[in-house]
Amino acid sequence: MKVMLSSGIIGCGRIGCGFDDDISQNKKRTHASGYSICNETDLIAFSDVDASKLKKYGQKFFVENLFKDYNQMFDNLDIDVVSICTLSDSHLELVKKAASSNVKGIFIEKPIADSLENAKKIIDICKENEIVLLVDHQRRFEPFYHEIKKIITSEKFGQLQSVYVYYGAGISNTGSHVFDLLRYFFGEITTVFSEKSEILSPNPLDPNFDVTLKFNQNFYGYLHPLDLSNYGICEFDIFATGGRLKLDLLSNQADFFQVNSDSHDYKILSAEKLSADSSSKSGTILGIENLVSCINSDTIPLCSGY
Repeated sequence: MKVMLSSGIIGCGRIGCGFDDDISQNKKRTHASGYSICNETDLIAFSDVDASKLKKYGQKFFVENLFKDYNQMFDNLDIDVVSICTLSDSHLELVKKAASSNVKGIFIEKPIADSLENAKKIIDICKENEIVLLVDHQRRFEPFYHEIKKIITSEKFGQLQSVYVYYGAGISNTGSHVFDLLRYFFGEITTVFSEKSEILSPNPLDPNFDVTLKFNQNFYGYLHPLDLSNYGICEFDIFATGGRLKLDLLSNQADFFQVNSDSHDYKILSAEKLSADSSSKSGTILGIENLVSCINSDTIPLCSGY
């Protein structure tokens, strides 16, 4: 018999609660909506330093337990699952408190921490306390990207030659998603070379970088930033001996270019719109479902700290 898991959220900003204020969006995208929708979780508490956010989202999601101090939330309530939706430099201390309060699961926003040292500490704390840790790299939970990986690793696609990434909004904000997806698709990276870009990101504390990566599979990847004030873009352009795959991370769409065997002088590529499964749920909602499933079945999450 599955037990209802009490859940709480620390940080009622955009990904915690705010994105769903936009009624034009056809998918619920926040942690608050995820816990409200899930049949196996009971959203019972919010914590945020901003009292106006607590009042607003407490009313919206029918949450009565509102705390400006997260310590009081853990000290006064039994929380089974907590989402940490604050800035990365606060994550380690929040994980320490959650672990000392016997939570079963932690859903933490990306990037997992503000340093490799703190990331390892978070992973170790969760391992020692038998806490399921899930990092919200949302595309890991999307069936669409599982299908893309199957294509990339297929014999038909052939040997990988190179991948080009076009992004904006900073190496931490967008870059954390990009690096995670690159490693999901292509495995580990052996060498990194980077230079700070002259192209500015919207956040001066999170600059853009031009990056060259060498993968363990002995091919290269290149990250090139673009100015988001002109237009939003986040794309992968993947080249292999069997074709080309152009992937739009914003729209979750892809074009697959196959070798045209009818060409005579030299081979050319012919494009087709790729048909892949797409979920009606957002990555964050799917992540909460994965977290709950792992707690109930003692299985490994799709995007752990490792």
